[in-house]
Amino acid sequence: MSRAKLLLVPLSLLVLLFAFYLSQSHVPPKPDFQLNLSPVSKCSGNVCIEVNPYTELTHVVFHLAGWNSNNITPYAQEVESYFSPYRNHKAVLLARKALREGLGYDAIPWFAMELNSTKWSAHLVERVHGDKKLLNELAVAIKDFVRESNFSAFYESHKEFYREQIGLFLKENPDVFSLPRFEENFFRERKNRWIFVLQPLEVYYSYGGWTNDTVYAFLGVCSFSNGTYSYCSASAHELAHSFVNPAVEGHYWEFKGYKEMFSPVKEVMASMGYSSWKTYLDETFVRAFEAYYILKTEGNQSAERFIKGQEALGFYLVGRVYRAYLTDYSPNRDKYPTFDSFMPELARLMGGWYKEGLWKKVSPEPTIRMAFLAFKTKGVKLYVAQNISNSTYVKSYVETLKKAGFKASFTKGLESGNVIVITPLNSTIAHKLNRYVEIRNNSVVLDGAEYFKGVFLVEALRNPKGGGFVLLMAGTPDVFNRKPSGGGDEGLMNYHYFVYLTNLRRAVAFG
Repeated sequence: MSRAKLLLVPLSLLVLLFAFYLSQSHVPPKPDFQLNLSPVSKCSGNVCIEVNPYTELTHVVFHLAGWNSNNITPYAQEVESYFSPYRNHKAVLLARKALREGLGYDAIPWFAMELNSTKWSAHLVERVHGDKKLLNELAVAIKDFVRESNFSAFYESHKEFYREQIGLFLKENPDVFSLPRFEENFFRERKNRWIFVLQPLEVYYSYGGWTNDTVYAFLGVCSFSNGTYSYCSASAHELAHSFVNPAVEGHYWEFKGYKEMFSPVKEVMASMGYSSWKTYLDETFVRAFEAYYILKTEGNQSAERFIKGQEALGFYLVGRVYRAYLTDYSPNRDKYPTFDSFMPELARLMGGWYKEGLWKKVSPEPTIRMAFLAFKTKGVKLYVAQNISNSTYVKSYVETLKKAGFKASFTKGLESGNVIVITPLNSTIAHKLNRYVEIRNNSVVLDGAEYFKGVFLVEALRNPKGGGFVLLMAGTPDVFNRKPSGGGDEGLMNYHYFVYLTNLRRAVAFG
């Protein structure tokens, strides 16, 4: 072999390394970013509820980029009106690129809270596949957006609205200031600050975040009715991520060998934004803690109902982890002084469940989208209970199904195949099919509060008679006196009341 050939590989490596060096040398430093705006907040001790200018700014940019575009609240409309001249601003265009790269969901508020930090966290860099240049360019562009759009004037003019949101949240969550103590006692670790960040531009989604000394719960709007915003009550869940995720990260190698257990729910989980075994473990352990929290605050019946709902969603290990918390972790504080110290035992248990082959028998309930696609391709029967066949809602609903191309026919009872059941909440069939939401006469009970007007419960499930899916649509009497709402997901034929909730299995809507 000639000397030239011997030198070929080393020279090639040098060229590649030089190219890499050049590419990295052109990554600009993280820009200095400071807003001369203070959060609107209400605090008690080291616990605060706030609307933060950094998260609002970032949500405005990402909203203009198309994120959460189904938010049609008055606040979202004001954002659209004020910032519409900047829809094609460089910050918005880069936000669209960042969304394509993976900077969605929880990464949006994480990015917001790191705008004024000295460097990007590894978590955030990983979300954009290592593209620090994109993060830096987006931050610079958002800094220009602040100046050019006069974002500060918009934020200042909405401070009273933000105060109202905090007041509404505290009214709905009177025990929120005591929640951090519960979390610290369970996970056996103290934190310096706890911040609940309300996100009026984010609908249906809530997230957790943390730094070394601060825990965040970023809470979106879960319902809007009669001019009132109601924020998602996922605080216990979101705060728990600050303890669970680092523990899973530190012990992931002990669980990695059982990742086949993710395979039966992989597709369903991806539709909810959980695309890996590691993320699935995070969610499973957090939701098992959530069941424990419900047990202590609402009782055993509510906790078991919650577990059944989680298992139907595809989190089939929640019940087992929950029982491990109850029987092993919780009573043995000396053996497990921290949650992290319990990880090896959870990994051992996971190994046993893996050997049982439990995961091979898992079949999660369908999403609303899955049910509707089956109805569209294979046809569907409508079972209308309690003499509401001639109601305004049912007549209009049948008509819109036909316009959308569904082959729909009526049936006099629940039978095999694909069936849509439309019924008042107090019917026998509603109680028989519903498994996850508490129904009390003609109302639903959520977080201890009873709702008896303008409420629709929707659940997608496998037909207990076999051969297809059932979509249960149960409402309070008043909803049948009006037509179904329009709008929603273009890919799902537009017409269904809940079509915009395509990746959910069940929903409670107000209107």
